[in-house]
Amino acid sequence: MASLREQAGVPTFPGLRKVVLETMRTIPMPVHRTEIGDAVADRLGLTPAERAVMEPGDGATRSYVNWVSEFACNDLKHVGVCEQPSRGLYQLTDLGQTISSDEVEKLHRRRVREYNEKRKKADAISADESDSSHAEVDEHLEDNWVQQLLDRLMNVTPKAFEHLAGALLRAAGFDDVRVTGGSGDGGIDGIGVYRPSGLISFHTAFQCKRYQGSVGASTVRDFRGSFIGQADRGIIITTGTFTKSAREEAGKAGAPPVDLVDGEALSDLLKQHRLGVRVIERTVEDVFIDDAYFDQFEDSQ
Repeated sequence: MASLREQAGVPTFPGLRKVVLETMRTIPMPVHRTEIGDAVADRLGLTPAERAVMEPGDGATRSYVNWVSEFACNDLKHVGVCEQPSRGLYQLTDLGQTISSDEVEKLHRRRVREYNEKRKKADAISADESDSSHAEVDEHLEDNWVQQLLDRLMNVTPKAFEHLAGALLRAAGFDDVRVTGGSGDGGIDGIGVYRPSGLISFHTAFQCKRYQGSVGASTVRDFRGSFIGQADRGIIITTGTFTKSAREEAGKAGAPPVDLVDGEALSDLLKQHRLGVRVIERTVEDVFIDDAYFDQFEDSQ
């Protein structure tokens, strides 16, 4: 049976990093991760069926090409070829504008070797786990908690998800948060008041979307229409992603602003505020022998 990568028509990571780099050089920076994945799909000439192949997991929220394109972006970021000016956005560095794909792979292989050496020292992993392909996969699984969290959120009821959103807004500093969702809610699942300075306030409506796919521009447009007259701005919170047109609609000039929180950002916010996420912090010590200290006793009389 063909692998997901083969079903999606996506090259292995060395080839994918090259395609992502070439693609980023042709589009305005900074660019959102979803747009990069879409542009990569265009550059590869993927068919609708290939674009429809989803990332692994029961709670899959992204197409496979978008999912692995972000992995490739992170690989490029780790070797200094691109950077993230803010969450979800990538842009090429000066190095990224001129470096060749062969040089990128040399940098990546060196980073993988360093990664393996560090893991060997810290965790005493076995020799068969030290090849670069394993390190690449293992590295990408470090953020597996995000997928686990999104899978869990997909299993809660719509009402529970609305109350979770309300709890998140309260934790983030909103006052007078009320969950109002239900029949006849007009698309508004709740409302709260944000007072960033104590001098001014913003009445903010929020809408929750437990989606496995992407939220489109029509959803943003309809939501904005529902809260005009009741709130100053809106927030859409989803377990999925937002299309490029949805992001453009959210920032439409002259219209009440709509902030967009996708599944990745939602996961980070829940982690930040420790809502449904427990974080255990560990300290790792690197201990080295100070030969100079012992040498001083050799000269003692």
